[in-house]
Amino acid sequence: MTPQQSELARRRLWLGITNVGLWVLMAAMGLCCLVSCDTRGMGFRHLGPIFVTVLATQAVFDLVGGIQLMPGPRPSVTTFLRRWSRGVFGHTLVLATVGIVSALSLRLTGGFGAGIVLTTTALVLGRRQLLRAVAGGVIVEQTRDGETFLTVALDDPAFTGGIVGLGRRAKSLLPADWMCTLPEPELAVESTRRRWQIAHSLPARAFMLVLLWNLLGTSIGTEVFQFAARPPAVALGGHACWMTLWAFASLLVLPALSRKAVFAADHAATGSGHDPRAWITRFPTLVGEDGSPDAAVQAIFYPVPSAETRLRQMAHPSTGFVSGNLARTNLYYSWATFTLLGRAVHCNVGRPALWVFPPSA
Repeated sequence: MTPQQSELARRRLWLGITNVGLWVLMAAMGLCCLVSCDTRGMGFRHLGPIFVTVLATQAVFDLVGGIQLMPGPRPSVTTFLRRWSRGVFGHTLVLATVGIVSALSLRLTGGFGAGIVLTTTALVLGRRQLLRAVAGGVIVEQTRDGETFLTVALDDPAFTGGIVGLGRRAKSLLPADWMCTLPEPELAVESTRRRWQIAHSLPARAFMLVLLWNLLGTSIGTEVFQFAARPPAVALGGHACWMTLWAFASLLVLPALSRKAVFAADHAATGSGHDPRAWITRFPTLVGEDGSPDAAVQAIFYPVPSAETRLRQMAHPSTGFVSGNLARTNLYYSWATFTLLGRAVHCNVGRPALWVFPPSA
């Protein structure tokens, strides 16, 4: 990465830390109010202004991340606002739906677990359609060398696509410009890495582990704060606050568990006869981040290790259980827990396409 890219990545990191930190602080204050204040008179009519205020505050961070701290080539302000408005509308509509389903889940089952299962399942089944709704990306199916994969043309330089679907019928989604700009050996490396992940059911494994993680979180929160015994509007607001803190905990814990999947896929490419070193070196310039020389920062904020770390790890065979890309998988599925953190982290803020497919390796 160039010094300019590194400086931009550092500034985006601090923007994300500030953005996430604000919502964590607000969530903690909300829970304190729930415990210590008389909230019996609070109804759903009070949630509307709170919801609008939250979205307006997040918009300020989005504008900074999407206009001032966007890597080149930057779109014009008008173009950005048009694309961002579309993304915000889609994201807000999904969050509103999640809120309604969550409220119904509490009413019918006494908890939010059923709602999380339903909305998380809907997110995995509708991810292709949601990418089009939020980012305007039209997915095209292609066949190359006997392999069927998906491509989509989007302007965000950090969009890496990912794996769409679960199980052996899942398909790799690649940025359309990679097909034209990447050297064939490097494209073959990334295709091999993704085929290995699909063959070993890593997307399905990550999906199940993330779902269990979020179900554990909502179970703890519902029990500790007695949401079932509170007015529905109060319970829904408390659930959003608690799951924001739970999602924040995942930002601290899950990156360390996710890096093993990156190393294992790199080794799989080598085992298939490819040399992944050129691709690993190029990858940071595409996504605009390359970990951090600070071990603590690297461990917490970067589930995709730096190129130096990945190259060094090539000499050490990957063994043991591989959980999959839990950290950035949860950024997307955290929508189902009624939080904004999947949109607020440093890699995603102000970039609607990445709300659906965060950068991954």
